[in-house]
Amino acid sequence: MPASDNPFSEKPESDSTDPDFSANDLSADSNNVQPTESEASDIDPILNEALRVAEQEHQPISEQDYQPSAKSVRPPGPGLFESICWMFGVIGAHFAGIMIFTVGAVVYLLVTSNLQQNAKAIQKQLTQFFDDHLLEMAGVEQGIFVLIVMLAVGLRLGKGVFGKLNTQPFAVSTGFLLLISVIPLSLLSGELYRLAFEAWSAFVEQVPALKAFDEMQAMEMVKQMTENSSLGALILVIAIFPAIGEELVFRGVIGRGLIARWGLVPGMIITSIMFGLVHAHPAHVMAVIPLGMFMHYVYYVTRSFWAPVLVHFMNNAFAVTVTKEQTSLPEEAAKLADETQVAHPLITLSAALFVTVVCVYLWKSRSKYVTPDGSEWSPGYISNESPPLNKEIPLVRERAAFGYYPALFLLIINFVAMMYFFGFE
Repeated sequence: MPASDNPFSEKPESDSTDPDFSANDLSADSNNVQPTESEASDIDPILNEALRVAEQEHQPISEQDYQPSAKSVRPPGPGLFESICWMFGVIGAHFAGIMIFTVGAVVYLLVTSNLQQNAKAIQKQLTQFFDDHLLEMAGVEQGIFVLIVMLAVGLRLGKGVFGKLNTQPFAVSTGFLLLISVIPLSLLSGELYRLAFEAWSAFVEQVPALKAFDEMQAMEMVKQMTENSSLGALILVIAIFPAIGEELVFRGVIGRGLIARWGLVPGMIITSIMFGLVHAHPAHVMAVIPLGMFMHYVYYVTRSFWAPVLVHFMNNAFAVTVTKEQTSLPEEAAKLADETQVAHPLITLSAALFVTVVCVYLWKSRSKYVTPDGSEWSPGYISNESPPLNKEIPLVRERAAFGYYPALFLLIINFVAMMYFFGFE
């Protein structure tokens, strides 16, 4: 290092050639007081630290020093309070859809000159209109909900919304595995619903005022709609619309912020609880919380927004198909549509075991972005978003041990066998 660049390397003008000259001598000459040994020992560390700092200032800065550390990156929102607002926003969006349908119904009755004159008659007439057009009302409600959600999510995430959601496709083998997981998942969800509903019914007997919640059961509305509606229309309203709208809110926005701020497991749990709460009925809430956690888990391990959408769609489509076609299905399959049916413990155990191994396999074969140096890319927080377009960072899917494939095959065969031999009680 050049002497002129380091002030501590310059020699004093006076007595610089004297080998016996030291900092203590200079201090003694100026103050005519000889410093003690403790004072000298206090000065030396200060001088050494100043010299070290000066040397670091003249060292070249590497390219890595320009990269912000993970701690310096502020995780995205929403936080907990905003997430709660989003949850109530979902309820408000559904209410907006119902109000729009109601206005349309009133206008229709006015145009056709069928609207009565007094308030009670109008209310009765509208109630009858809703009962006769239940699928249309649900279609308008869900359609308005999806439109509001798409607009809100686009505004909240801003530029690069598709990269933040990560809308890339996922592996075909993963899609097949999720497909065969639907029936075990539905059975476990149904068992949880049955247990929760029994506990809820016992509680309502003590507090009759809570019976109002029983009018919010979605399955009862589905059963009414399936009587006079086509299967295609039912799947559109009950499976496609909710899968897109609810996944955009809970996995795409709420989950993104809570996982980045709270961590993977706490973020998944809080998001799934909120996902359950919007389903209103307490028994239904308890049944869909684990399903929400599974969908968020699938989202994380696949790095694809379409994976939880597929699980959500298949779960709802399976439920509505079994409900619609239960008269033409085999007896044991038709019982899947009845939430009061009790599954044999061995069926429940085999379903839980299969889903558990599926989760382990998905983790072992999870996808992640790998940088050229072999490290996993991250925006500085836990996230599913894809890297910036100007960075060539490929998505790599890990390989699970070969033994998982025969294990999964045997477990799904075991589940089907348990269904065949034991059925429902």
